Amino acid sequence: MEKIPLPVGCVTCYFVRHGERIDHIDETWAQSAQTPYDPPLTNDGHLQAQRTGALIHTLEHQAQVTGGTQRTEYLVLTSPFLRCVQTSEELCRGFQRQHTQMHSNLNTEWRMAVEPGLCEVMSENYFAEPVPDSLIDQRISDITRNTVCTNMAYDTTYTQVKQELPTYPENFQDMMARFVGTLDYTTSRQIDEISLAQAGVETGVRKVVVMVTHGAGVGSLLWATTRQPGAHTVPYCCLTRAQIVARPAQPLAQFGTTRMPAHQWTVDYRAYAEHLPNL
Repeated sequence: MEKIPLPVGCVTCYFVRHGERIDHIDETWAQSAQTPYDPPLTNDGHLQAQRTGALIHTLEHQAQVTGGTQRTEYLVLTSPFLRCVQTSEELCRGFQRQHTQMHSNLNTEWRMAVEPGLCEVMSENYFAEPVPDSLIDQRISDITRNTVCTNMAYDTTYTQVKQELPTYPENFQDMMARFVGTLDYTTSRQIDEISLAQAGVETGVRKVVVMVTHGAGVGSLLWATTRQPGAHTVPYCCLTRAQIVARPAQPLAQFGTTRMPAHQWTVDYRAYAEHLPNL
């Protein structure tokens, strides 16, 4: 497939697995939970996410120093599961706290949106029955009412790649295609927005997309950006950074029909967790 070269860094993606979940340290939690399929973070999970947010700030500060002063826009796309939404909030908190400590001039106004395409694999090994699609609207309502993610505005202009949860049960191949499609479509939109901005009066816009998802999701996104098969170790709140270097000249394949990614990427951090030595 013919590719169109792009400036490295025009679209940067960070892939983050959620922090530690409560039911993995308290086996009794699910017995009394109203939504046992949707556990929150532990205290350590919140701290893990804050540290990862601080790391993102450090990397973004370095990118600004080496890449110039172009305006950067930050968009967080999160799985609708509570542990991912809470992780998103703490990522932003850690980013903003690091910004204050470093006195940097990075843009600290993050926008966020729920993207069902980033949700957990709907495997029978994880869920005894289908998770209701109402989880999506409930989570969006939680965010817009400031029940969670009080430090970010919900991006009402964002159009979800997937409007519902995957069909249950979901096999591994379908999950891979879902994550590849979600990555292709969301990043293509960011490139299109850059092109529109450059066609007008604004130049030098840079897009950063933080995708907060699950272990299998990060593994799928690693495959999509490195083309390297095999199992990846994906710790809680590990960080991957990927930058687009080329996009296809042809239209994208229909969503969910291929496990081959459309874009070409360079990846320098892969499931990085050295910033979490004691967590």
